[in-house]
Amino acid sequence: MEAVTGEGWLLLSWVLAGAAWLVAHVAVVWLALSARELSTRLRLLSLLPPAAPVVAWVAGRRVAPVLWGVLLVTYAGLRMLE
Repeated sequence: MEAVTGEGWLLLSWVLAGAAWLVAHVAVVWLALSARELSTRLRLLSLLPPAAPVVAWVAGRRVAPVLWGVLLVTYAGLRMLE
């Protein structure tokens, strides 16, 4: 059995970071849509991917939008290693 190459590890890192970001994105959208203290128009704005963490932040949710951003930066950084 041969060892995994550097490109294989990089691909695995991309997949895991991308999947983690997608899970975080779903959580952020869910938190933003369920924020009853916001107007319906603002909550529906969270369906746009770049606006979702902003709407969640305005709604008072802090951890999920920060995690969303950290995972996005991690994924982008790994993609730059290509």
